[in-house]
Amino acid sequence: MKEGIKLVFTEPLMPVLKIMDWEQIETRACGQKTVDIDKLKEISYYTGASADSAIVKRFWKVLTKFDDDQRQMYLKFVWGRSRLPSDLKGLRYKHGVNVCRHMGKESLPLAHTCFFEIDIPEYKTEKIMRQKILTAITLCGEIDTDGMPMEDFNGDRIGNRGGWDSEE
Repeated sequence: MKEGIKLVFTEPLMPVLKIMDWEQIETRACGQKTVDIDKLKEISYYTGASADSAIVKRFWKVLTKFDDDQRQMYLKFVWGRSRLPSDLKGLRYKHGVNVCRHMGKESLPLAHTCFFEIDIPEYKTEKIMRQKILTAITLCGEIDTDGMPMEDFNGDRIGNRGGWDSEE
């Protein structure tokens, strides 16, 4: 266990660990369990729209109304990890929200986990945007759509339906 801790915490920080409890160490190593939307906004940039455009405001309204589990699923979908780091200053990539007019208005959003970006169409309503984002983050079993959906909206496991290994 000490070897694992030494991978996360450098030698100068080791004495500090003696005064931290396990929850503080977890937060330092993994980030906060809850996704703070204001912190996510602070590290976000936009293409195809401005921060004060209706579509971007709609996007943040939808994410703000998500519960903690849905916010973590969103992060996992768009970034491949479910928590924001405690220290956001050293991020290699900022959170990108790309409004893509070429996408169909009923299309699901696309994520680029390597770059911490999401592509969204110009959804007409908050209800449609919420439904499309929830569908994408719920049915995406892998990052960058490498895998198949894991379960449907009823919670039933989805089997192989004509995928690469199908004999149909």
